[in-house]
Amino acid sequence: MFGNPANQAAAGFQPGVPLHLQVQRALGLHQQGQLDAAESLYTAILARHAKQTECLHYLGVIKYQQGRHQEAVDLIKKAINLDKNNPEAHSNLGLALHGNGRHQLALDSYARALALNPRHADALNNRGNVHRDQNRLELALADYDSALALRPRFALAQAARADVLHRLGRTHDALAAVDHALTLQATPELHNARGTMLQALHRRDEALPCFEAALGCDPTHLAAWNHKAGALYLMGRRDEALAALEQAAALAPQAADIRLKQAVVKLHIIRPAGHDLAAEREAFARDLDAFDGWLAQQKVPNPLAVVGGCHPFYLSYHEQNNRALLAQYGAMCARLLGQWATQRGLPALSTAATAPAARKAGAPIRVGVVSAHVAEHPVWRAIVRGWFSELDRERFELHVYSLGSQEDGETAYARSRAAVMHQGTRSEAEWARLILDAKLDVLIYPELGMDAMAPRLAALRLAPRQLATWGHPETTGLPTIDAYLSAAGLEADDAQDHYSEQLVRLPNLGCHYEPATVETEHVDLAALGVRPGVPLFVCPGSPFKYAPEYDHVLVDIAQRCGPCQFLFFSNTQASHLTDLLRARVAQAFTQAGLAPEQYLISLPWQPPARFYSILRQADVFLDTIGFSGFNTAMQAVDCALPIVTVEGRFMRGRFGSAILRRMGLDHLVQPNSACYVDLACRLAADPAMRDSVRAAIAANREVLYRDTAPIRELERYLEQPSAV
Repeated sequence: MFGNPANQAAAGFQPGVPLHLQVQRALGLHQQGQLDAAESLYTAILARHAKQTECLHYLGVIKYQQGRHQEAVDLIKKAINLDKNNPEAHSNLGLALHGNGRHQLALDSYARALALNPRHADALNNRGNVHRDQNRLELALADYDSALALRPRFALAQAARADVLHRLGRTHDALAAVDHALTLQATPELHNARGTMLQALHRRDEALPCFEAALGCDPTHLAAWNHKAGALYLMGRRDEALAALEQAAALAPQAADIRLKQAVVKLHIIRPAGHDLAAEREAFARDLDAFDGWLAQQKVPNPLAVVGGCHPFYLSYHEQNNRALLAQYGAMCARLLGQWATQRGLPALSTAATAPAARKAGAPIRVGVVSAHVAEHPVWRAIVRGWFSELDRERFELHVYSLGSQEDGETAYARSRAAVMHQGTRSEAEWARLILDAKLDVLIYPELGMDAMAPRLAALRLAPRQLATWGHPETTGLPTIDAYLSAAGLEADDAQDHYSEQLVRLPNLGCHYEPATVETEHVDLAALGVRPGVPLFVCPGSPFKYAPEYDHVLVDIAQRCGPCQFLFFSNTQASHLTDLLRARVAQAFTQAGLAPEQYLISLPWQPPARFYSILRQADVFLDTIGFSGFNTAMQAVDCALPIVTVEGRFMRGRFGSAILRRMGLDHLVQPNSACYVDLACRLAADPAMRDSVRAAIAANREVLYRDTAPIRELERYLEQPSAV
């Protein structure tokens, strides 16, 4: 309650004062934000005048402001029964019903308010809010536009409109809208919204001050603390992120998403030199256990804020078996989504179709593909495109559920090859119902952990057989995922131990890969700071793929080779992480008595035409140890660039080795980092050896391309009774 005690003493009913003046005084207290005093006076008036409509109405509004939505509904309905022609009361009843989760009844109330007053901007804005919560975003946008046409300086509608534009994927338009709204009213909600939009555009340096501005307006703004923590974490400022989460947890100690983030954010994205990985993993395991135990005693009001919102993605960059940790995390996700399905009145979503759907003899098998990357993207290029181009369309019917907003020529190609393609912004319940209604035989998730929506859907049982594959090359841990599509060439003999799912080893590399057709653009390396005449090693991995325990590899190569250069690439989405990596590697060079500026170069991320030109001029491709790169290694092959790699224990560390072995170039696959250094130095020092390797790659690389054996085996697997 919010009242001022001194004012409350003077706020009681005053005998002898006319009723209309008593009501005016109560309304005045309410407008001043003195809710305790206003509530007391409304109640006192109603004790004497039970049918005073304004007091019934606005006492209901106070109950709404206090979060007591059913009491608000009951009071405002009494007021409406006494005066059915008050559009304000109908609009406020809509607010209370919306707060109570009764969306259709809220819409009905707004319709009545607008029938009485078509120019009621608040009712239009409030109706837009219901449509927004229902994920009917185009309808919401139309309502906000109508409200703003009536009241151009309506800050709440401006902010809501910006949010809808953001959710529609029109982030630049959303940012312009929120900037305009901030000129009308600089609220913490608007500062926070602006920060989230800049985050989505990967402009984290600009996003962080927005969250701080929100907290300057309101130090108790939970979402701003939460988003600030997220921005700091993705900038590699882990300790500051944890401090922000401590503030959030103090404000909302029962918030499940905050509790989980406190565990996940303890995992470094860029681990510092000398970091104790075992201690970090033990701390994460303890926190996960504690969260799991706490969660078992809770009924989480918003499971979707937990599942998909904070995935332990960077656990995969530890060269360790993560099956037990991810299985525990996956079981929690499935449990939470089961609660969510029940809360939504959708029990079928947690127990759906455990038997194959009925099919006529000879009818094609219905295969669903759920992905946020049905467009030009490494996951699409490496894995998914081959399914669309090569699966027998007489025997298999592809149903595509495109979760992302990107649209390009590859999206059009997918649409041309699919029996059905669904695309656009939908809620979790809408996607789930859409998939259930298709009565699929098999549902495949090419990548899990790279967006928020796919893990939420994958934690539900939406088809009798549900599969994942290596778009994110790690076990999902989800009990709702039955099998993991991998490849014989990618897995060690004991690999089943790394997966909670049944491991399916498709032949060779497990994919039908189409070689890139790239017309290179000449790149003047000297103009970019590359010294002519010294060996050039290309290091194209994402910054979090470089583990500190292997920093010595680059130092060892430099010490043995003498003058040489290592070329890294900085993605604008991860520039802060690249800076941290460069600083850590530079420190290793300095400690070895080497001047890092003589060896380390960083270029901005390059478009394909320029990247291929650089690869064709480089001497050696250094694959990342522990977490190899499939697409970058294939690009090196396209350019006949010698690759040096270590064959890792886990699939994610074996892409480079699998590619080389498939070409019969086993001698380039090294068992450890010492041999890796030796081969890199020999290649750098011996042009004839490099030329021989280039020729061997060019002569043998066709075996990597357009391989139909994995597709034929996938077809056989999908047709097995256990798979359908």
